Amino acid sequence: MSTPHPHRSDRPRSRPGARRWALVAGLAGALGLSGAAAAGDPAGRELSRTLTLGGLERSYLVHVPAQALARDRARPAPVVIALHSGGGRARAFAGFTGFNALADAEGFIVVYPEGVEGNWNDGRSRVGNRALVDDINDVGFILAIAEALAKDFAVDPKRLYVVGMSNGGMMALRAACEAADKIAAVAAVAAALPVRMKPRCNPSAPISVLIMNGSEDPVMPWRGGEIRMGMDRLGRVISAEDTATLWAEHNGCVTTPAVEDLPNKDPGDNSVVRRAVYPQCRGAEVVLYTVDRGGHTWPGGDQYLPQAVVGRVNRDIDASAVIWDFFKRQARE
Repeated sequence: MSTPHPHRSDRPRSRPGARRWALVAGLAGALGLSGAAAAGDPAGRELSRTLTLGGLERSYLVHVPAQALARDRARPAPVVIALHSGGGRARAFAGFTGFNALADAEGFIVVYPEGVEGNWNDGRSRVGNRALVDDINDVGFILAIAEALAKDFAVDPKRLYVVGMSNGGMMALRAACEAADKIAAVAAVAAALPVRMKPRCNPSAPISVLIMNGSEDPVMPWRGGEIRMGMDRLGRVISAEDTATLWAEHNGCVTTPAVEDLPNKDPGDNSVVRRAVYPQCRGAEVVLYTVDRGGHTWPGGDQYLPQAVVGRVNRDIDASAVIWDFFKRQARE
């Protein structure tokens, strides 16, 4: 099956640790490319598209389920924009998440954009990869995709959602900071808000946010601090709980959440999940899923690299299904 990648291009390439981790990421890429292609309902449609933004040609894949092919303005389709992790590829992320099958069953359009040289400008310091160094307008790219889809399909402008993993998850959080008037909800897996983004995050409207992080993630520190790949340091993030609290404050929620232990459906995965819901929000939801002893992984997904590298995969929940269940409750006013 296709896999996401660690932050392959986020590292200074002159350092030995960076070269070692590039090899690891290359292995992940090889596994992803040799896995299943992004499968979908034959009655639906797979599209490969480009657009130009800021003089740069950008590409993205679109999966349109059969029920969204008709331009039925009475039943416009929701849109989910799914952002691969650092060093990843759109088609690999489609296969890894299984969102196409959900889209076919639920009738939403799902889009997989390509980051510039495999990376997103998530708001960390402008060092390392081209997306950060050149300050690429990735929030603008996300919104431009939504505008382009609206020309060809009946899409619901009040139900635009963004989800991502790792670098893609941080990019989703940045989009929530800067485009809350356009996006109904975001979900971030194995991701937290970059420290540099915290004082700059001033959303113009309430926006629903779901965060899903592992407490033993060796890459994205649960308690905040430096993102790490081997000996390399890839920028600082606030903690998962502080990220959720920030959104609870923005949305006027009570910042003490109601916490629930979810059923331990697979004791063999050596991890459990807690769900924290922040109550009494103003027109939005904030939910934090803590995967206790979970790693830099997608719950319910593949163990795409060894546990020693990325940590455990939890199998008590299916992250893609949980995220869609969250999204479909949300709509901008």
